[in-house]
Amino acid sequence: MKKLTCLLALIVLCIAACQNGGTGGGGADGSTCGGGFGDDGSTDGGETETPTTQIVLERSDVQAFRGTEMVKLLKKMDSPDRDDWQYVRRHVFPAPTPPFEVDEDGKVTRKNYQWPPKDSDNLSAEQKKWKSYLLWPDFIRELLQERDWDRDENRTRLANYGSMFELLHEFQTREPYTSQTREAEYWRRFAESMLAYGEDGQSLLIANMIVAFSSPLEDVVYNAQSILVQIGMPAIQPLCAAMWTSHRQMILGWNEEIDPDDPQGIRRIRTEVYTVVGNPNYNRYIEDTLYRIGPLAVGPAINELTRSVDKAGKARGPMWRYRKYFVDLLGRFGDKRALPVLEDEIDRVVVEEYDQKALADGKLVVDPQSTDDATFTWHEYLIKAFGQLGDPEALRPIIRLWKKDEYHELAAVGAIQKITGRSVRTLTAARELAEALKVDLKGE
Repeated sequence: MKKLTCLLALIVLCIAACQNGGTGGGGADGSTCGGGFGDDGSTDGGETETPTTQIVLERSDVQAFRGTEMVKLLKKMDSPDRDDWQYVRRHVFPAPTPPFEVDEDGKVTRKNYQWPPKDSDNLSAEQKKWKSYLLWPDFIRELLQERDWDRDENRTRLANYGSMFELLHEFQTREPYTSQTREAEYWRRFAESMLAYGEDGQSLLIANMIVAFSSPLEDVVYNAQSILVQIGMPAIQPLCAAMWTSHRQMILGWNEEIDPDDPQGIRRIRTEVYTVVGNPNYNRYIEDTLYRIGPLAVGPAINELTRSVDKAGKARGPMWRYRKYFVDLLGRFGDKRALPVLEDEIDRVVVEEYDQKALADGKLVVDPQSTDDATFTWHEYLIKAFGQLGDPEALRPIIRLWKKDEYHELAAVGAIQKITGRSVRTLTAARELAEALKVDLKGE
């Protein structure tokens, strides 16, 4: 019997809460910005994270609760009866005991109970309370936990969130139109409905549009891009934050198969499914969207590179895989403000690739060969970006990178020609050209 699998590229999870101080959809675990959203919750870069409340819940549980039960509860915040408000609040206040206690440095100081649970069908009382608590988006929990949570403004905001999540649930579970024109029009009307709720609706809309980039369907991605470009500047920071995440996302879809009880073989049975899918162009879509929004993205992109460092001011490990998109974006803009930032990336980024077998065992063991290959690729991205800036001062870092590895010759020659219009054949000729243009080669 032939089974037809149809992916409805409408997203279950949101990531707008990655904004600084903003509100958004939150992860499946209720956290704000817990790295990549995928089958294992990790980023593609292999970064290790301190275990806090970042825990895998059944995505179907999350989607069903937030789209149905939570909607009904939040609508009670419009009730004239205070008992209804208290009933809603009791779901998140007082907060249950968390599984971990974490110090100021983000390190676990004590483990209160097993989380994630070894047996999801046999939870302790504490685990059940925590799981129920995590079903709520963190930003809604925060509104219900405020000291003056019952003020009119706050209750209206919570009730509006109920209406917004109802819209999202319809958007996520409907069957898409076969006509691309009608489908695009539906997305436009959905966006208008969300934007009618002001900043909260805008944040939630941005979140879902960004996650849509993980869909394997190009039409879905293009619809989401169009909406984000029209939103413009408010989408820049969430897009920058999302650049550090994985392209694997949880997508709601369905399976369709012929009903075995139908002798004519016409009737079909449809069941909903939740599938982890990914689009390897996810980060590229984010970069392209930022570029389409325009030069206002230059400053935030620069900030992402300068702030995403450790206490020693370094960016270590495989995070260059994400940084390369910001580097490429700054090169495409050709903004000379990026020159010192990109030049600092040469020393700021310490490329490290890890042995995959050791990584599977939870150990970080540097793979020298993979690290050398990655370092070369990373420097190629930088050389290309320097060449796009059109600033003769960029010859200095280009020459420096060429000097590090003679195999950068092709990229370096192309970048120098793009800047100066002149062709050089050797490193010596490149230095002579730089000196003729009065470029300070100190430090190359």
